[in-house]
Amino acid sequence: MIAIFAVSCVGTDLFRDDLPDTGSKADTVFPEANFDYTADQDDFTILYFTDLSSEANTYLWDFGGGVTSTERDPSHTFEGEGIFPVTLTASDSNGEISTITLDVEVVDELVAAFECPDFLCDPRTPWGGGRGTSTYSGSSDPSPPEGNGGAKISSSSQFLDQTIRVVADAQYEIVFWYVSKSTGSSAGQLLIEDGDTGEDFLSEDIPLSSSASAYEEYSVRFATGENTENMRFNIEYDGTECRYSKISIERID
Repeated sequence: MIAIFAVSCVGTDLFRDDLPDTGSKADTVFPEANFDYTADQDDFTILYFTDLSSEANTYLWDFGGGVTSTERDPSHTFEGEGIFPVTLTASDSNGEISTITLDVEVVDELVAAFECPDFLCDPRTPWGGGRGTSTYSGSSDPSPPEGNGGAKISSSSQFLDQTIRVVADAQYEIVFWYVSKSTGSSAGQLLIEDGDTGEDFLSEDIPLSSSASAYEEYSVRFATGENTENMRFNIEYDGTECRYSKISIERID
């Protein structure tokens, strides 16, 4: 007599993809789209866009007129001065999406801007200051503001140094975020000078941050000379490990 056994597929691995894995968790952290932009310093119609989205790995930019891009940090040439809506749709690996539309202003004037303002560039040549590629370390701990990157300066061989074009005889404000260790005398030596003549506009020690576990904002104001064309921004190590993030410059007069 031949025994016949009935085999049930229920509960076997044949159907495991229909059910969540043991211990799996639902996706509760969703993307949040955001971006910033700067104008080319030689052609005001060319804008460079920087993705500031969180929890995203796929990007779709819509510049209007049927022009799109899937690059993370694209550039786009506009037809001239004006205000143009630009839309960024950011998504994650689970298909969750977030969309933001900002009115981008294109103006025919020199708008000072740092290259690689989130310190996430690779290589770090923009912050080399003529000395090659800056050797600062990338850092995400503690969490930088608004999902930006962080530049860790922890030895005398590491620095931040960049020269950009500015308008002569003008007032500017530079804002950045930083956090330092609690020991030492300062969080770095800050120098802002004329990039051509070396004339100091501002030179000061950055005070230690009030907390060693959270970024705080730091801002300085300075005036350019009547013949200034370029401004140099420089931070040198001063014996205390420090992290810097999210730097910006704005004309205030």
